[in-house]
Amino acid sequence: MKKSLLLLLFVLVLSIATACGTDQDSQYGMGDEDQSGLQPVKNDGERDVRENTNQNPNFIDLSDSQPTKGTDIEKARQVLEQYTDYEADEVWINGQQMWVTAHTKEKMTEEQRNKEEAKLNKQLTRALPRYKLNVQIKER
Repeated sequence: MKKSLLLLLFVLVLSIATACGTDQDSQYGMGDEDQSGLQPVKNDGERDVRENTNQNPNFIDLSDSQPTKGTDIEKARQVLEQYTDYEADEVWINGQQMWVTAHTKEKMTEEQRNKEEAKLNKQLTRALPRYKLNVQIKER
């Protein structure tokens, strides 16, 4: 009796352990959906991406055309050239901060300079929202 009970217990444990095999509809199988079961998977294993994942400029861009510090510096110079009457001088990046120095030929009071720096800061922030901008306007 003890042996038959022990054999029955062994068969029960063995059947439970082998019943947990992979199924084609499980997350480890080769089903037609991704692991979460939401998006169809292409034949080559890539997801069917319907939207561009790089829409938010604050997210890290993982594409091959990822912007570099050089392209961001050029973008800041381009904004100064196209949208203002200022001449770009020094533009450099230190971590998450961008420092921009622009020159003007006009004489300005300190109040005017502060207003113009704030306006320029706002324009550059629209173009490069991933940086904390520090803008300085100097007279030539």
